[in-house]
Amino acid sequence: MKGTESTESTESAEDAEGAEGAEDAENAEDAEGAEDAEDAEGTEYAGAGVGAESAARFVMEVDWTKVVDPYLPGPDGQYRQYGPELLERLWSPDLRTADDAHAALHFACCGDGGSVRPAAPEVLPFLVEAVRDPAVKVRTQILETLGVLARAGNDTRASGPGPSPGGRWRTAPAAWPAAWERAVDALLPLLADGEEGDEDVRAGVAAVLARATHRADELLGRFLARFEDEPHRSAAEQLVLAVGELAPHAVERREDAVVWLRQRATDAGKGEEPDMDDDIDAWLAWMEQHGHDVRPAAAVALRRALRPL
Repeated sequence: MKGTESTESTESAEDAEGAEGAEDAENAEDAEGAEDAEDAEGTEYAGAGVGAESAARFVMEVDWTKVVDPYLPGPDGQYRQYGPELLERLWSPDLRTADDAHAALHFACCGDGGSVRPAAPEVLPFLVEAVRDPAVKVRTQILETLGVLARAGNDTRASGPGPSPGGRWRTAPAAWPAAWERAVDALLPLLADGEEGDEDVRAGVAAVLARATHRADELLGRFLARFEDEPHRSAAEQLVLAVGELAPHAVERREDAVVWLRQRATDAGKGEEPDMDDDIDAWLAWMEQHGHDVRPAAAVALRRALRPL
């Protein structure tokens, strides 16, 4: 009897051990599968929204030692350094991911807005590429950052590096002027960006280019010409404001710009939009016309144009 019990006990132990081993193997397979899925998801994320060629350029063409978070020093006292994945996330189809990436790039490039940091010339070409890509969901936000950078660069050029009256420390790396010049050239075609619904981008581009004061005469000619073809009033108003910003810096076109702004300040343009339900033909004819009523914007722009530098 004792021998039988001993045999049964041994068999039970073996069965339990086998079941436990099978369970361990199954858990291991599950864990390995989850890890593979996680790796696959990471690979898919890294490539989402941005091509392999662009991702490679992010690695090769940016000195990432200069792209740091100026507000989060690590335990060793060094600021947190970003990597190429930050630019990849700018192209993410997820708005929150792209917006977070833009915010990190904004602070890495200009901090509180008073300086052009060393990261700016490194990533500026790719910020401009993102603005030019309709698939990027944060184009207008990037344009706001470019405007802040341009203003900080202008302030540093005008006054030299050092503390500003507000206490901010103005700096700009030596590579900034050439990088900014190339960015201006790349942004110019976007004044006539024909993508449907991109009037906010065109307006943002005009606002950024208004900071290129060293090219005031050239840009005034482009803004005046574009105004005649701009189909949306919001973008047309920004063109008017940009003319007011650039006029004081112009040499050859300043008087022409002031005369043009005086005309816009009194011109009702094509008038009030007709009611489509009352007269569809009149509404269609109105829509085909350009010449917006930009009198309020022109009044503001005229004051800016007449201010002494």
